[in-house]
Amino acid sequence: MKIMISVGEASGDMHAASALKQLREMSGGAIEAFGMGGNRLAACGTELLVDNRHHAVMGLVEVLHKYPQLRANLSTLKKAMKDRQPDVLLLVDYPHFNMKLAVEAKSLNIPVLYYIAPKVWASRPGRMQELTEIVDHMAVIFPFEVELFNSAGITTTYVGNPVLENEALLSARENPVVPNNTIALLPGSRKSEISNLLSPMLATAKLLAAEHSDLKFVLPVAETLDKTSLHDAVTGSDVNIELIEAADYNRLRQCRAAIVSSGTATLELAMLNVPMVVAYRMNTLSFRVLKRWLTIKHISLVNIIAEREVVPELLQDDVTAEKLYDEVSRLIDNAATRDHQLSGFSEVFDKLSRKDVKTNLASVLLSVYKQRATAAREVKVTATQS
Repeated sequence: MKIMISVGEASGDMHAASALKQLREMSGGAIEAFGMGGNRLAACGTELLVDNRHHAVMGLVEVLHKYPQLRANLSTLKKAMKDRQPDVLLLVDYPHFNMKLAVEAKSLNIPVLYYIAPKVWASRPGRMQELTEIVDHMAVIFPFEVELFNSAGITTTYVGNPVLENEALLSARENPVVPNNTIALLPGSRKSEISNLLSPMLATAKLLAAEHSDLKFVLPVAETLDKTSLHDAVTGSDVNIELIEAADYNRLRQCRAAIVSSGTATLELAMLNVPMVVAYRMNTLSFRVLKRWLTIKHISLVNIIAEREVVPELLQDDVTAEKLYDEVSRLIDNAATRDHQLSGFSEVFDKLSRKDVKTNLASVLLSVYKQRATAAREVKVTATQS
């Protein structure tokens, strides 16, 4: 079995590696894997034609800035696909890149399994028609996506949400704790997010520290970031902020509140019952374009899944130290505000339901492979008979 994988970011690299390991156990046969990924895929035997560790970007202007590199990487993968003819192409998120790769796969009659679907329910709904033409099977991580893609004619399976497969996270969730006076700052895992969000978060911490002398601050560092440069930035903020590992969920579980970049981290904090303020800011031009594409009221996953505002969201020009300070102060001082969020977190947890993501994704991969093998045999038999 030959699988080509295209993963653009660290989180996707982790999920794809887990599924690949599971697939090796389930299939019982040799599996050749190659494509674009990171450390974890490489560690489980994937041949990396493109290393994604310096690949992740967010926003129109940021993508244009890296366009030559992205284009070269796309060419490398297209050539490998044509030369090596994989049985299945597994795409993970990263739609602006991966959808182009899917077009090439369909021209070569290679089946496409897309894991973590493009969020057409949030923006750019016109992409749905293109997806119906280039994707054979969609493996989604939100239950409401099943009906959406099935109704468009794409075979779709809810494989579960990877946040609920994180045993360390779920273990920390079960630990009974009394929140201490620590505030978590989570500016994101991409360099572009750090450049846009770290400064206002540090300024907010300074305001909070001046008003509440007993407050402490932690900043989880994603493995994709340069810890040294973050340390230098934090040191220059005149606030005592401790850098911790991104997966130190027990420390996060103890936090009284958090300021967090919109993304998967919002779901992780919700699982840990840590009240939060969600912030997001990007290049001005990128935001103007994105705003025209958006078709939903909320941008944080917690609010989207709950279908109501559970956590406050500050976007673009509203991401200021003063406004962040006001929202965090409400979480510190107002029990009703905290209880409102905690109730919403339970609702989100129930909606997602716990499933074995890696096993489900591996099963779908195996199913797509077998369907292609069956179709190939039928074509061969027909050709022989004629």
